[in-house]
Amino acid sequence: MARFLFWNIAKQPIAEEISAACRENSVDVLVLAESALTDAELLLALNNDSERTYVSPFNPSAKLKFFTRYPHDRMSLVIDEGGVSARLIRPPVGVEVLLIAVHLPSKLHMSNPEQTINAVRIADLVRKAEAISRNSHSLLLGDFNMDPFEDGMVSADGIHGVMDQRIARKLSRTVQGKDREFFYNPMWSKLGDESTGPPGTFYYPSGHISHFWHTFDQVLLRPSLLDYYSAPGVVVLTRIGSRELLRGEKIDGRVSDHLPLLVELQVEKGA
Repeated sequence: MARFLFWNIAKQPIAEEISAACRENSVDVLVLAESALTDAELLLALNNDSERTYVSPFNPSAKLKFFTRYPHDRMSLVIDEGGVSARLIRPPVGVEVLLIAVHLPSKLHMSNPEQTINAVRIADLVRKAEAISRNSHSLLLGDFNMDPFEDGMVSADGIHGVMDQRIARKLSRTVQGKDREFFYNPMWSKLGDESTGPPGTFYYPSGHISHFWHTFDQVLLRPSLLDYYSAPGVVVLTRIGSRELLRGEKIDGRVSDHLPLLVELQVEKGA
């Protein structure tokens, strides 16, 4: 079992909370966005009473930081540009995974049409990373600053994330004579208060039209990874130890304004 944790920590000094989340959930790969912590600070917390030692591979961009319990040479950089960073992960046992993390511009700085256009660029970078690594076991995660139903997330030229595994397993669809590959997006099942967790990952009430809860933080899988994924393989964490990450109907901003995502893949099945 490989476990991945993504968290936009909003520049909060929460090394101990991150360490506790990794320890409680046996996290193998940690990805942080908006981290003001130094690698040394975080590694000190992560490796305090840890059974396995975390290391920090080369992080060329401050937008996304990676930490892993795998040996240093088991994670290699593929691409890192414009808020997108891809790493090829080779677990000691099991199949390789192409981990692609994103931290995309906020709606405060980019309009919805601009986000849709930017999603086309992200899709191109995903295909580029897959070509360079010769690997399509792609796990795409991060803070997209878009909900699963927005145009950039569902459009054929964009992320092309679908809510139904049966559709995703068809691999692609032809639109205007061109094959567009699918991602499966399990975050559709996390929307609203009848989901198995909180109504979203980010809370922001604003303007005349407001969804209040947003699921900006998402995990998507290429169809080739679905044989290693079992629902509920993605969990939105709301508690770390005895500390609640929610305060009433809102997220506790003293920790972060985003909730962390945990994803499990049974990649050892391919060994």
